[in-house]
Amino acid sequence: MLHSQTSSFYAYETADAPAASAASVRMPPYDVRLRREITHRRLAVSLARRSMRVLALHVLDSAVLAAVLYALSAAWQPPVPAQPFVPAVVAIFLLSLNALSAYDSGDARRDRKRLASGVLLAVLIVACLAVFPPYVPFPREFVAALAVAAFASLAVGRKVVDLAVRQAYVRGIGLRRAVVIGSLDEVGRAIREMRDDRNIDQYVVGHLTQDDRPDPASLGTLSRLTRVLDEMNIQELVLATALSSETMSELAVACFDRGVAVYVLPSVVGNPDCWAEPLRLGDCPMLRLHPARLQLPALMIKRGVDVVLATVALVALSPVIALIALAILVDSPGPVFFRQERVGLGGRIFLIWKFRSMTADAHERQGELAHLNIYGNRGAFKLRDDPRVTRMGRFLRRTSLDELPQLFNILSGEMSLVGPRPCPPGDVDTYEPHHFDRLTVVPGLTGPWQVSGRNLITDFDTIVQMERAYITGWSLLLDLQIMLRTVKVVLRGEGAY
Repeated sequence: MLHSQTSSFYAYETADAPAASAASVRMPPYDVRLRREITHRRLAVSLARRSMRVLALHVLDSAVLAAVLYALSAAWQPPVPAQPFVPAVVAIFLLSLNALSAYDSGDARRDRKRLASGVLLAVLIVACLAVFPPYVPFPREFVAALAVAAFASLAVGRKVVDLAVRQAYVRGIGLRRAVVIGSLDEVGRAIREMRDDRNIDQYVVGHLTQDDRPDPASLGTLSRLTRVLDEMNIQELVLATALSSETMSELAVACFDRGVAVYVLPSVVGNPDCWAEPLRLGDCPMLRLHPARLQLPALMIKRGVDVVLATVALVALSPVIALIALAILVDSPGPVFFRQERVGLGGRIFLIWKFRSMTADAHERQGELAHLNIYGNRGAFKLRDDPRVTRMGRFLRRTSLDELPQLFNILSGEMSLVGPRPCPPGDVDTYEPHHFDRLTVVPGLTGPWQVSGRNLITDFDTIVQMERAYITGWSLLLDLQIMLRTVKVVLRGEGAY
């Protein structure tokens, strides 16, 4: 239980009281107005600190990008007239980096994947401007060189900033004083989880324990919290142990009154693989836990890339699509395309398009072949040496060309280029609760399973684990890597049947 010092603010003097006032009120050790001023000052300093960091990174990145553009345009033969377009190109890069959250707090600004994805998005936009009106006179080779030079320069710039900030922290400049609530073991674990060789901007002055768990090595128990906050100029409090709701409420009030930031470690409420949304229901602050999934603006970026690349692929491969359709008609009776119900985002049913690779009565024969399913009775249905597959179908499956019509599903928004593979509705009936995570994103034409062995991996839990890792670690660069690996897998025919 936290004990506020306000009860001692108005104690009656008896020993040294003046004769004219037998019951005079003793003044509090500090003015309440001073505490409020300190609170506001701390909040203002915290906001200014975050704003200055973001502004400084924007200024630095703008200078680096402008220097790269000027240097490339001057060194190019013949010289590229980039000078009139420098402000617009720099703005495109900054907007793309912001869209990928490359200026967020914590390790976001050090995340090379975010940086690479932001640069790639900006370069795609610049490349489109070089093709569509208003035209930017940048050759393709110049745009490619700009991508490499911009990423390398921005990465070096961020590294220099980190080194400069680290040197300031080593000298005690800019450190935030913090106290941790918990036992010695909990405090040690919290410090290990919070810190690495880059995150050293917090100075832990000590820890406090719960009232029923005294520790000689601590600053005291929670009953001394308000005194510690006031006397040691604490700016942050880290909660590394579970507290009762009443104690938590008093702790929060004590910290908020003093402008002290409060951080709660996930281990206090468990550490599920999800993201937490802060909200308020009535007067109760809460955290809503959501399954891992892509968020805006990542979804907008991913959708834009899907539409552009799917359109280009359909135009470029239209002769191949026509030849495949003719070959299917010659090889066996039945329609060219095969449509089947599949489960997409949020469990919604849609019709997937494929080139027909089986006989026309394949669906009716699935029941008699169910005992040959390589996945048993869990999550998916696949047979080795499926007798329903036609001669042309074997070629299409081995080369994965039977999946080409799904480019239309991508354009309609039912699928993405990269994501978990969609399954038939009947397979969902066998799902266990953790399998439904794969339905929290748009299904894909290819994905982590396809580039990691495809049908050679027959453990459905392993497949779901790979897809969860993809969802939680998504980036534009990761999608590009999977697409490039897909080309390699398709050419080799790995795991295809």
